[in-house]
Amino acid sequence: MMIRYERDLSNAYMILPVGTGGGYRSRMILENRIQGFLPVRKRCHDDEEEYYYRVSAEISLEEYLEHAPLQTVFLKQLIFTVCWSMTALGEYLLAEDCLLLGPETIFVQGALDTGADIQFRLCLYPDGGQDVRESLHILMKYLMGKADRDEESCGRLCYELYGLLQKENFCIQEFMAVLERSASEPAVEIPEKKGWARRLVSRRAFLGNPQY
Repeated sequence: MMIRYERDLSNAYMILPVGTGGGYRSRMILENRIQGFLPVRKRCHDDEEEYYYRVSAEISLEEYLEHAPLQTVFLKQLIFTVCWSMTALGEYLLAEDCLLLGPETIFVQGALDTGADIQFRLCLYPDGGQDVRESLHILMKYLMGKADRDEESCGRLCYELYGLLQKENFCIQEFMAVLERSASEPAVEIPEKKGWARRLVSRRAFLGNPQY
């Protein structure tokens, strides 16, 4: 998929082409500000419609990891965000194939030097068509190459998560089970279709970060 970028006086944008598979999903994503995902609008450029994702004050995961090694806390928060977001899509009757999980389409907010108060925004592509398992496979393989060599637990967690994807009947909840087992706090679950507030409470408890 061709990605281009544009900046105006107040914002920066990641721009993706509009295909033919939008329909209901396109209306749902464009007309709602879905928490945890990049805000997006449809605009015309050279007589072609495109999706404009606002990425002001954020950097891509790819760029972030060019300047900082992947550490365990960061990895756990990223994977938790991905799992949590997949559950959130059901409230909007959206399928997981709308998720773009490449390092260039996952965006990071937070302090680059300390990793404090890190948040992630994922990209929903209305036209869908993504193979989520294959996307996760590529993402985890990429992350394994970025793991902090001075932090053994990060590499070990990467390999364990990557190994789960090799199973024939992989389920995303298996990722959550690994994160829960490795967490120092009691295990939490993502409540299904109980509202954003409930999930945010679980998310804070899991991450131990009251500011997130």
